[in-house]
Amino acid sequence: MQSRTARYLDLVHLGKNAWWRYALGALTIAFFWLGLGYLPLILVPEERLADPLTGFLMVNFSIFMMLAGLWLTMKLIHRRPLRTLITPEERVDWQRAAHGALPWALLAALVATAEQWLFPGRYYLSYDAHRFFQFAAAVLVLTPIQSATEELIFRGYVLQGLALLTRRPALIAAASSLLFAVPHLLNPEVSEHGMLLMTANYFTIGMVLSTVALRDGRLELAIGLHAMNNVFLALIANYEGSALMTESIFTARELDPWYSLVTLVLGGIALHWWIFRKSADRT
Repeated sequence: MQSRTARYLDLVHLGKNAWWRYALGALTIAFFWLGLGYLPLILVPEERLADPLTGFLMVNFSIFMMLAGLWLTMKLIHRRPLRTLITPEERVDWQRAAHGALPWALLAALVATAEQWLFPGRYYLSYDAHRFFQFAAAVLVLTPIQSATEELIFRGYVLQGLALLTRRPALIAAASSLLFAVPHLLNPEVSEHGMLLMTANYFTIGMVLSTVALRDGRLELAIGLHAMNNVFLALIANYEGSALMTESIFTARELDPWYSLVTLVLGGIALHWWIFRKSADRT
């Protein structure tokens, strides 16, 4: 009987997998994401883009285009359902996403609270009721879709595609996490704190998401975790100079990349223990 990890990775064989299909698929996704997706940034006046809500909507439009590119890639190039990037079952279990979201929300709250305790005055209250509730509505609707799309790409399409090259889960997770880090290197945090340190941060969160998906043999947990991470950042505790400025309740005066890296590692370990503590990976 197959392990959950092997069963999930073997879904790649349901489709057509010649190398040129992956090359064409990558180009299709990139064209929809970076080509069509960023057209509004050219059309919308620059002064409008300075508004956090407008900027947030523009970024999410590009993510919707990325999802459209992935859907076309799966349907026309690889000839298999988009669902097979999520689960080997007939239906997606969206309730399972909550099992990834809730413990990560608790961990994120503990990390932010500990940071304020260790570094008094780092966070300040930035809550504005009028702007917050308008922004929160957009975040709660769009962020789960944005997070699910990134998971479908990096923990679905990429993980399963890498399984055609190697069957070692650790190597697959590491390669996927490196690919996940690459587009984030355009964020402003990189120029401020250095490429090596920020790459380590992006790689670490990628490893947390990849190992959860591989160990569980499906994608819902990682989707829930990713969505909660982004919602918490957008609405509860963001930081000045973030790649995506939002109307959060609290704002840190700066990003502490070392604190972020250490807590990501510890949080990832704690999350694995909490989710998988009652059972080993079944075969």
